[in-house]
Amino acid sequence: MKQKTFVFAAAMLVTFCIPALADKPDCKKVEGKFSEFVITPFGSPNDPNGRVVLVAQGTINAIGTAILTTVGPGPAPGTLGATTRHVFLVSEEDQLTALGVAVFTPIPGTPNVTDLLTLTITGGTGKFANATGTIIANGTGTNFFPLPPGPSSANKSFFDFRLSGEICGVTQ
Repeated sequence: MKQKTFVFAAAMLVTFCIPALADKPDCKKVEGKFSEFVITPFGSPNDPNGRVVLVAQGTINAIGTAILTTVGPGPAPGTLGATTRHVFLVSEEDQLTALGVAVFTPIPGTPNVTDLLTLTITGGTGKFANATGTIIANGTGTNFFPLPPGPSSANKSFFDFRLSGEICGVTQ
């Protein structure tokens, strides 16, 4: 009787647990680079903290945009911080969305900063509808200073990043 109960329990385990494991979204390593270019306030009058357009190359090949939703002091003395909403347009149907947290650290003797951007993927459309994950982008912001005006099209400001991370739940 114990052997039959064990076999039945094992069969139930296989029947119910294996499909649940199969439903776990596949995760994929993300690598590449992207650049962001600060646009003129004329192009984004409803974005008081600013907006950039972006070009991404690598695992994610896309154009897109990011809105700075907050700007203020950073987590360490002498740094600045910001939060963002990013959209990467891979195609009209396939768009990836993410919320970002950026930390800007001045590079002494230059108008530039190092920029550490953490993007938390929030889904999107098409094959990215159920996407999750995190992308870390390390880079440099060129012509970030002086403040004001800060990063601007007038200062010819731009950001270059190397990115890495993981994205899950993308359908093919």
